Amino acid sequence: MLDQSALVLVARALDPLPASVSRLATLVTRDNWSMKEAEEIISLDQALTVRLLRLANSAAAGSRTQIVTIEDALVRMGIGVVLSMATGSSVQRLTKTGLPEYGLSEGDLWRHSVAAALAAEAAAGLCQTPVPPESFAAALLHDIGKLVFVQFLEPDLLGFVGQARAQSHLEIAQAETEILGFHHGELGGLIAQHWELPERIVTAIIHHHTPEQGRDVVCDVVCLANVVAKRVGAGYVGQPQEFEVPRDTLERPKLSLNGVEKMCVRVQDRLESVLAQYQAA
Repeated sequence: MLDQSALVLVARALDPLPASVSRLATLVTRDNWSMKEAEEIISLDQALTVRLLRLANSAAAGSRTQIVTIEDALVRMGIGVVLSMATGSSVQRLTKTGLPEYGLSEGDLWRHSVAAALAAEAAAGLCQTPVPPESFAAALLHDIGKLVFVQFLEPDLLGFVGQARAQSHLEIAQAETEILGFHHGELGGLIAQHWELPERIVTAIIHHHTPEQGRDVVCDVVCLANVVAKRVGAGYVGQPQEFEVPRDTLERPKLSLNGVEKMCVRVQDRLESVLAQYQAA
């Protein structure tokens, strides 16, 4: 079993998210937040403002009206997309790292993360239950714990995780727990806490493989987003059961299996263009 206290130290050694991103994420989890408050948080971070406006205009390419202010971006794109963009622009370089121990080449984790965020965004238009805006950022960050495992562990130890997956046909989180006593979702939750993200995002990251334990629509949406990102082949190879939709995750969001298929189509339609937008920004 791993020394979990040492893992906590490694997680806390990661560069923090910009305070503006953490504050924005905390804001949108409140019931009474306003667009004016969101605009003020973003505008105080000049670098984030510039990146967001570049991303927003790239995403709105073809529109007759240019996005020139943060207010324009919030109105045109919605707070969930803006928060996801702010988070993505902050972790893009970190998540482009190759993780060969997980079978991920350079850029694969980033591709999978963006696909998951797009899947959560698609879910918002397909679920009968309202999807909280922080779901998009939670989906983007759901696999962040893998980065710390790779930095902390000897390759041979992660190799044992791979063997357990192959021999026992275990899902990744189950294999990690069996071999290491800890899984990447739990480690990702520690990172999210270190980044001072709201508890709802922390919980969704921890339970993206076990949404029945999270008992929250954000957990369900992030779990579904992860499955959809795998189904569209976004930077991932895994066990067949990891491509299956856990039926329980459809109940709280009130989403049909047909809705999941529509999520896949929407992600496939947008993924390359969104990756290009981040690259250009």
